[in-house]
Amino acid sequence: MENVTIKQAQEMIDIFVKERNWQTTETDTVLHIIEELGEIARNVLKMKNYGGQHTSNSNINMDEELGDILYLILKLSNQTNINLEKAFINKLEMIRNKYPLNSSKQQ
Repeated sequence: MENVTIKQAQEMIDIFVKERNWQTTETDTVLHIIEELGEIARNVLKMKNYGGQHTSNSNINMDEELGDILYLILKLSNQTNINLEKAFINKLEMIRNKYPLNSSKQQ
């Protein structure tokens, strides 16, 4: 598949969800996002050997987990009528203004 814009990705998710009749409430989507973030957190803890449960990076599907999160964020943006591409650009500009290159503030 070719590279897609955020807007195109939102459109793809909208069609995908409607074709399968997978419409859910925003609350259910947010809860699913939280669940997926928990899976990412567990993977990071394993990668960092937290609690002695080290796993080789080959056993961790971080790309799949991040794909799940992106799918759900796109779905939620559709459910709430947010132009995610515009929201992202606006947010990045706000962050650039708050933390200019010559700023001593670091995140």
